[in-house]
Amino acid sequence: MTPRQILLLCAFGAFLDGYDIQALGLAIPGLAQQLAVKPTEFAPALSGSLAGMAAGALLLAPYADRFGRRNMMVLALLLIGLTTVGAIAVTTPGQLAMWRTATGLGMGALLPLAVTMSAEAAPAALRVFIVTLIASCSGLGSFAAGLLAPVLDKHWGWQGIFAIGAAMPLAAALAFSIMREATPAQQSERPVVKTTTLPAAVAGLFSAPYRLRTTLLWSIFFISLFATYSLISWLPTLLTTAGWARPDAMRATGFLALGSIAGGLLLARAADKGHAVPALASAYVLAAIAFASIATTPTSKAAWIAAIIAVGAGSIGSQLALGSLASTFYPATIRATGVGWSSGIGRVGSIFGPLALAGMMSLQFQPAHIIGFLAVPMAICAVLVCLLKRALVHEVA
Repeated sequence: MTPRQILLLCAFGAFLDGYDIQALGLAIPGLAQQLAVKPTEFAPALSGSLAGMAAGALLLAPYADRFGRRNMMVLALLLIGLTTVGAIAVTTPGQLAMWRTATGLGMGALLPLAVTMSAEAAPAALRVFIVTLIASCSGLGSFAAGLLAPVLDKHWGWQGIFAIGAAMPLAAALAFSIMREATPAQQSERPVVKTTTLPAAVAGLFSAPYRLRTTLLWSIFFISLFATYSLISWLPTLLTTAGWARPDAMRATGFLALGSIAGGLLLARAADKGHAVPALASAYVLAAIAFASIATTPTSKAAWIAAIIAVGAGSIGSQLALGSLASTFYPATIRATGVGWSSGIGRVGSIFGPLALAGMMSLQFQPAHIIGFLAVPMAICAVLVCLLKRALVHEVA
């Protein structure tokens, strides 16, 4: 595989990540209606999916350092596609939780692997920007899901949303499988260090040169994904509860993704120019302000959409850039482990977010106030990013 082929396939993999993450939140209103249950009964499915993602990032992605990037990518894609097929036939929220947890295992490995492979294929001078561009395809996938879901839901119901989410990763797995190996892509195609065990690789993340950056990265990932996945999971339902028509609520998630793409790319360009810390801190502050503005209950849909775009740029855009930056923090021997475990710790935080918002919904908080609550974790992330500057003093050998 050539570097260009690797980057294109990784971009498609990231696109699938974004589509599939958004798919469940978009399907919940239709699922709840068809199964005659409350939307909050799907909270275990949302958190189960995120728990699976955490396990996949922590346990599957690091094995790319031993068994090869492409082999693990194919495994992750197959797992996503096949388990999504199973989800199409569910008849209870419990069945959906089971299938989505299994899907999450593949999802958790997918984006860290795409980030790792693209970081190794990208030129050093533009590495953070290119890797963020690849990761931003996740936002493009979410944007596409928001646009496609009303059409799919109208003609095929919530099953149509999942059917597309199953077909695309299976096609991508086939594409990765048939691509021929060729230098200079060997680094991304075979194990970096076959003798490094997972415990040893994780321990390496806390060796002297990397201890501070690892601790801060994990903290930021945890808190940031707590907030962003809360929003991604429940935004369509919250907007519907606030009086939006279901198709309009679905399309609004596209604006969230659109903001994330723009924010992520601007942040990545700033990072390549040496301004990563102030840019990230500013983005988290923007997200906190945008979330707080929603708490005042915008009076028009235009105001809602403007706030949603700003939230996407500040919160999800920051997450995209942060993941790309993490790929530059570690040497090749532990890079997949470093990216995977940062993402995995963040996924652990994301498990609690949908549950917290479901609890607030059960207590009948207003949708605008629920979303506004997420300003608090964004403000904390801004502070932690400022502390990250100390971790950037030492270069990775």
